[in-house]
Amino acid sequence: MKWKSKRAVSQIIGTLFMLAIVVPIGSVIVTKGLNQVGEINNRLASGITLENEKGQEDIVFEHIRFDPMGKQITISVRNVGTTESTISKVTVVKTQTQELIVNDQNISINAQPKVGLTISEIGNISTPTWDDSLYRDSEYKIAITTEKGNFFEISARPFNT
Repeated sequence: MKWKSKRAVSQIIGTLFMLAIVVPIGSVIVTKGLNQVGEINNRLASGITLENEKGQEDIVFEHIRFDPMGKQITISVRNVGTTESTISKVTVVKTQTQELIVNDQNISINAQPKVGLTISEIGNISTPTWDDSLYRDSEYKIAITTEKGNFFEISARPFNT
């Protein structure tokens, strides 16, 4: 019996070939995975910053004035928070009838921290003045919404605030 010489790749050379293929593919997969994890961390960090700013926003109502000779409502507020706020919506609702008196959704008033400001709105009422029995003895819910989504409200009565 004659032995033929077999030409095969030795185990060491085969292992080196496998490593030469697996290592570059593995490093590409690991690099892509780490990049995606970094992007997720950045998104989460920016979301936390926005939530922190939202929590630092605080507006208080200082005075509500219903003009007895007209339809104007003057709302005095103060930003007592630690971040700048932008008031984006003002609503006034008559609580007894749910009549929408003011629905201003197109405002953009900046309120600096620790600074007061005044908002003037014209009420959509059926009489020429607030000094009418239809509106004088009613209670009104006044609400302010900011661009960050915070909502501040107060109840007030004409000539009693």
